[in-house]
Amino acid sequence: MVPGFDVTTRLAIAVLLVLAGACNVDAGNNTSFGPLPTTTVGVTQGPSEDSGSTAASSESTAAAVDETTAAAKLDTPGPVIPTEGCQFVDFLFVIDNSASMATYQLALTEQFPQFITAMYEALPPAIDVHVGITTTDFDTGCDAQEATQNCQTTASLDEVEAHYIRPDVMNDGGNGSQGRLFEFAGRYFFETTSDEDPADLSDWFSQAAMAAGEEGCSFEMPVAAAGFATHLANAVTNNDFVRDEGALLVIFFLTDEPDKSVETDESYRDMILMAKEGCGGEDCVYVGGLVPQCIEGVNQKLWQFMNQFPAAPIYGDIEATQSYADVFGEALAGAIAEACANVPAVG
Repeated sequence: MVPGFDVTTRLAIAVLLVLAGACNVDAGNNTSFGPLPTTTVGVTQGPSEDSGSTAASSESTAAAVDETTAAAKLDTPGPVIPTEGCQFVDFLFVIDNSASMATYQLALTEQFPQFITAMYEALPPAIDVHVGITTTDFDTGCDAQEATQNCQTTASLDEVEAHYIRPDVMNDGGNGSQGRLFEFAGRYFFETTSDEDPADLSDWFSQAAMAAGEEGCSFEMPVAAAGFATHLANAVTNNDFVRDEGALLVIFFLTDEPDKSVETDESYRDMILMAKEGCGGEDCVYVGGLVPQCIEGVNQKLWQFMNQFPAAPIYGDIEATQSYADVFGEALAGAIAEACANVPAVG
C-alpha cells in the first residue's frame, strides 16, 4: 500500500504507470536519427545508428545526446579540403575615362552581356565572382591636353609627373581614380556566382562603365591603376574585392591611348603579386584588354605589363568596335576558365 491514498486513488496511479511505460516502449521503437546535413565543408558524416527496440536506456540516451550535439556543431568550420582550381574570380576592369572614350565605353557595355554569359558557361559551377571598375585617372581636375607620337607621349617626364598623384601620398577624392573602385548605385563592386542569372550584373556593369564618363585626365595611367587597385592605400573602397588563396584575378584594360604610368611596370606588378602571395602569385593573375594596336610594335609599357604573367593575354584592337565580341566573348572566357583551372589548390 501507498500511505495516504485510498483504494480508488491507488488503482488510478497504477493504470497511469502502465500507460506511461507503454509510451516509453513505443518511443524507443520508433525514434531514429537520419543522416545529418553535409553542407559544411570539412564535416564528415558517418551512417546513423538505430536506437534499438528496447526502452530508452542510459546508453541510448547518451548516444542520442552525442548525435544531437554533432548536429549542433555543423556550423563549426572543419579542416580545409584541398581543391584544385579557383574557387573565386575577381574581374578588375581598368577603363579609360578621358574625353575620347564614349564610343568605346558604349561598345564595351553593349557586348558585356555576351561576354559574361560565355564566362559563366565556361567556369565551373558555384564560382564566386566579383566585378569592379577603376579608371585611368590619377589627377582629378586635370584639364591638360596630351599628345602622342609613335605610340609614346610627347610630354616631358616633369609634365607627366605633375599629373601622377599616388594614393599613398594624397587622396585626390575622385570616384574611381588612383586605383580606387568606381562606386555606382551604392556599391564598389558587384558580387554574384557563376550559377546565378547574369542579367543583374550586366545591368549594373553597363550603367557603371558609362557613368565612369569622360572627365578623366588625358594623361592615362592604366598600369598604375591596376597596381594600386591592390594597394593598402585604397583599402577603404577596395576592401574585400581582391581575394587571395583560391582566387583568380582578371585584369582587363579598355583604353585608346598608350600608358603614361610614371614608375616601372615591375613595381605595379609587384603590388599585385603581394596581394596574391597566398594564392601563388603570378599563376593567379590573368590579363587582357581592348587596347591600341601600336603598343605591341614599340613594346610600350602597357604591352610589357600585359605580358609579365605566365598566361598569354587575350587582346584586341579598341578601334574595331564591331569586333569586340571576337575578343570579349568565348575566346576570353575560355582563356580565363583555363587560368582558373590552373590556380593552385587551397590547403
